Amino acid sequence: METKQESILVTGATGNIGSQVVKQLLSDAPDVSIKAAVHSSQNVKQVKSDDRVKVIQIDYNKAETLREALNGVDKLFLLTPDVPNAADLASDVIIEAKKAGIKQIVKQSVMGAALEADVGTMRLHRQVEKFIEQSGIPFTFLRPNEFMQNFINFHSPSIKGNNAFYIPLEDAKVSLVDVRDIAAVAVKSLIDKDKHKNKTYLITGPEALSYHQVAGILSSTTGRKINYVNISDGEARAAMKEIGMSDWLINTVSELSEYFRKGKASEISPEVEDVTGNKPISFSQFAKDYADAFR
Repeated sequence: METKQESILVTGATGNIGSQVVKQLLSDAPDVSIKAAVHSSQNVKQVKSDDRVKVIQIDYNKAETLREALNGVDKLFLLTPDVPNAADLASDVIIEAKKAGIKQIVKQSVMGAALEADVGTMRLHRQVEKFIEQSGIPFTFLRPNEFMQNFINFHSPSIKGNNAFYIPLEDAKVSLVDVRDIAAVAVKSLIDKDKHKNKTYLITGPEALSYHQVAGILSSTTGRKINYVNISDGEARAAMKEIGMSDWLINTVSELSEYFRKGKASEISPEVEDVTGNKPISFSQFAKDYADAFR
């Protein structure tokens, strides 16, 4: 009798982490079929083309699209958008996952997730974690620190154009993590469910760096002087407003900056190496791998 191929649904499949989860599942889990969920039909072409990947469009506000995406799926990598009603959206997904008989949820959470956290997004993520715990579905929670790739997503234009990046973090140190390591932990958790059942992993890089040190590494990598300019929270808010960010998201980023300034993001965790067997990627290696983004 032919054994059914295990199926994994990856939400946020075009994002920083989701795209890496799809890529690493393809290389590390040859016996798994993948559903890659996207929120817009325009993003379909961004998903890695492979016979084992089925791209499906979902709308968190439409239960029928969730049911279709979860149909025939064994495991779920859950990444919900950063929006004020994220907990409500995730709750709907978890209800449908329970109905569909999902055997495991690997949830992309955040460092510091707690109901009493000072940062709103940390409270939201913990609410979602609680929903999953209460559902009875086996879970793995991933709580990563700030992404190294955010330097590409948000700061590469000013680095290339002005030889500088502007953040209100003073001299705070942050244990930045490469999204490739987050995805690697996710994939290990998905492949070997029993080993990672009901575990919570804090995911950080190998060292806590100040942004002055980050500027020094980028300078060495690019061969030109790149400066970290510490700006005020007010200046940062004004800049975010100018590019059209919502007030909710501006407040969230400001709360995170305050969290960083208090030194709460400097913790270093061994869990990347513990789970994957590989040492976490350093910022120096990240800068070399993505040097063209800063030139």
